[in-house]
Amino acid sequence: MNASTQETWYVREGPQNDVVLSSRVRVARNLSGFTFPGTIKSDDAERVVSLVFDAFNHCRESERYQMVRMSALDPLGKRILAERGIVAPESGNEPWRGIVIRSDGMLSATVNMTDHVKLSCFSAGLSLDGAFAEAGAMEGELASRLQFSAANDFGYLTANLADSGSGVKASALLCLPGMCMGGLIERAIREYLGNGYVVQGYYSQSGDRSMGYLYRISGASASTGDGESQIRRVEQGAAKLAELERKTRRELYAQRPTQVEDAVYRSIVTAKYARLIGFAESVEILGNLRLGVDLKLLTGIGAVDLTALLYRVQNAHLGFVISGGSIIIEGDVQSEESRLDRLRAMVIQEVLKDADIRERR
Repeated sequence: MNASTQETWYVREGPQNDVVLSSRVRVARNLSGFTFPGTIKSDDAERVVSLVFDAFNHCRESERYQMVRMSALDPLGKRILAERGIVAPESGNEPWRGIVIRSDGMLSATVNMTDHVKLSCFSAGLSLDGAFAEAGAMEGELASRLQFSAANDFGYLTANLADSGSGVKASALLCLPGMCMGGLIERAIREYLGNGYVVQGYYSQSGDRSMGYLYRISGASASTGDGESQIRRVEQGAAKLAELERKTRRELYAQRPTQVEDAVYRSIVTAKYARLIGFAESVEILGNLRLGVDLKLLTGIGAVDLTALLYRVQNAHLGFVISGGSIIIEGDVQSEESRLDRLRAMVIQEVLKDADIRERR
């Protein structure tokens, strides 16, 4: 499966991308007459994957979709898909499990994972309406060829009870350095939880601080209300959180400019001149740089560049580049981890070649 970043959705501009990196809408569906994937027999599972792949082959612009059985993916390809949030890292490799992905990576589907079909649509910035429209259009095309399992007065049936009903789950990924530095993130998480949202660290499953100040907000359940109302509610919650983050950034910089500038300037110097950069360090650097871009402390770099880097600096993406054999790395950098850290620094420095500090007057 092609791992190139060409045409990928995350290199595009998006609404409110000073705070919101991406939006994601998932739609879970199961085929009538078959048990859920957790208990399905292999012969029935084979029938499901054949039916789903055939439905995609008959959709509009079918040439843009690539269909692959999980057993055909090499370990690196699977890790790349996991880093992009398309499959779970622990997804099985049985031949009756599959993946469908569009050429830009924006729309994808897993087959016979938790549910028979789980569509995922990603979009840049806060654009859940657009992602929902894309996912809904594809769900409609599939429904014209597949019979989905549903019950009157209940909605669509899914393996996870919390996903039943509309089968729709919406989320947005935000970078919240102001709230983290200002000590407000834990309180915000509690308040949102009390209002029916889930806010989790992207690199932490608890309320603990997440690497790079990255947090995902989503609705608690798909079982109440229709898909449109759930999308609207998560979009409103994410927009409110983004506005609070902007306010907190300005207040933090007004009250503690030296602390903020120190974090931003240390990050830009490390990013531009370090020879080896580990993954955790790179995520922290990118979070600080995003704050610096928003506060106009930096020039020559934009929020979209930093979002794309967040994907490009991950280990499997770097491993794919190294496997191509065209990258020259110094001979004294020999271990696999060191080679990844060296290439990570090279990738970051190429993107940041025009970035510089705008000194405070």
